[in-house]
Amino acid sequence: MARPAKTTRRRGRRQGEPVSRDAVLRAAKKRFAMEGFEKTTLRAIADDAHVDPSMVLYLFGSKAELFRESLRLIIDTDVLVAALLEGDGDIGTRMARTYLGIWENPDTGNTMVAMLQSATSNPDAHEAFRGFIQNYVLTALTTALGGGEDAPLRAMLAATNLVGTAILRYVMKVPPLATLPVENVVRLIAPTITRYLTAQADELGLPE
Repeated sequence: MARPAKTTRRRGRRQGEPVSRDAVLRAAKKRFAMEGFEKTTLRAIADDAHVDPSMVLYLFGSKAELFRESLRLIIDTDVLVAALLEGDGDIGTRMARTYLGIWENPDTGNTMVAMLQSATSNPDAHEAFRGFIQNYVLTALTTALGGGEDAPLRAMLAATNLVGTAILRYVMKVPPLATLPVENVVRLIAPTITRYLTAQADELGLPE
């Protein structure tokens, strides 16, 4: 009697099972955090998400675009905009506390460090990171500020203070900034952020 043909189980999703874009993003975020941009491969991300590598390319187009999109799992522009518009304390305090909270959280903070290091060492990651900040974060904040003529520059000035503080404190770990309690840091930088966002244009010396 002939033996039945031997079959092998296919890896990954069953045929016809929908591919979750979010699942790929979560897998990418984890891989980029563990291995950085250069060492992370689309095949590794696809394996983690249990999809075919061609599907990752179909959904995102490139590794750089996937890197940029995965940043949205870490920096939620809706949360930043909410802090800009409402909450306890002045606008600078709310923004500083919310942004530094991303870095203080062990999960998102460690991922931010890894991704920022990738952005400073790889040109593709750099462009992806820059595009994310410009097209998502600053655009959202500019709109929340009313979209006036000087709103983009005000948002950029505030971001310079916040990002610079984060790099020195969490990436380079330069004391004494790196060793201060986070609420002390918030109190120190909040007045400058408030000034950038709310002071009269002539007081700031903004171009006419």
